[in-house]
Amino acid sequence: MAGLLALSGCNEPTPLQKTAPQADIIAKLDEHAKGIQRGNPDASLSVAVVREGKVEFIRLYDKSSRGKTVIGAQEPIFEAASLGKPVFAYLTLKLVDLNILSLERPLYQYAPDLFDGSDPRLKRITARMLLSHTSGLANFDEKDPLKLRFDPGTEFTYSGSGYALLQQVLERRTGLNLETLARIHVFEPLGMSSTSYLWQRAYDYRIRFGYDAEGDRITDKRKPSIGNAAWSLHTTAGDYARFLVAMMDEAAEPELKERMLQTHKTVTGKIGWSMGWGLQATKPNGSIWHWGSNPGYRSYTVGYPQEDMGIVVLSNNEKLFEKIEPLILNTIGGTLPSYHWF
Repeated sequence: MAGLLALSGCNEPTPLQKTAPQADIIAKLDEHAKGIQRGNPDASLSVAVVREGKVEFIRLYDKSSRGKTVIGAQEPIFEAASLGKPVFAYLTLKLVDLNILSLERPLYQYAPDLFDGSDPRLKRITARMLLSHTSGLANFDEKDPLKLRFDPGTEFTYSGSGYALLQQVLERRTGLNLETLARIHVFEPLGMSSTSYLWQRAYDYRIRFGYDAEGDRITDKRKPSIGNAAWSLHTTAGDYARFLVAMMDEAAEPELKERMLQTHKTVTGKIGWSMGWGLQATKPNGSIWHWGSNPGYRSYTVGYPQEDMGIVVLSNNEKLFEKIEPLILNTIGGTLPSYHWF
């Protein structure tokens, strides 16, 4: 993954806790997470730590478990929102390897009606552009969903609608819906048994309902019956950590990972974008990251492929996002320049 990031340096980091005893890492995490939970008693916080190619542990902090190691069905379900985008990007690249579509061929050639707007530049948009947020499409412009903000492939603007558009192309090319494709190519192979782009009946008993920025519970919980690559992913910290492990495994699918994680667009001196993942300049080596933000839910994940270390944090309270960064730095170390970008 030599092409992971080629951006300028960062501030002096806290050393990554690559060799610290697990008990020490858990003690640091408990201290910080329990403080967050005491100040937000209705909140749920689920944290998974990855080291040396495996999910080392998963800890839950809420009313029922104020710092408890959990596994399997003990783990609660959260809306992961945009954490579904790296999953979808990986799925897309798997289908590219199967020659179902090309990263470079204009998608207009696969589905002309989806790109048949008044702007002829729409016919130049490719899968690579949509996955790297360089297509020019805005982020869910309901008035004009095909309005371009710039020439495709020239600049960066974050666009969930671009992912939803590519999803439609993949579903047409395969004759299968997003959930089926993800289950065949991602969820089942990686052991993500609690993850879905659709609402599952079992979620009724495992979901952590969201709380808004005022601390009020959001009673109208969305239960998607149609998957959306941009926002509908539901998962656990453990399942998503298994996905993060797979993304940092250089031995498995090395060409796909190299292609996926290389910098496709430099956004700032410290932030770039690949196909699916944000990239950030961290020391001693670059890291991959993404965040999730749906009403009532906030999440963040970061992985250091060269150090084979990472963390996944899921929460059900909008107020917790600003508290997740110090929790991560206190637990595994490192730096997070992306946290101050978006």
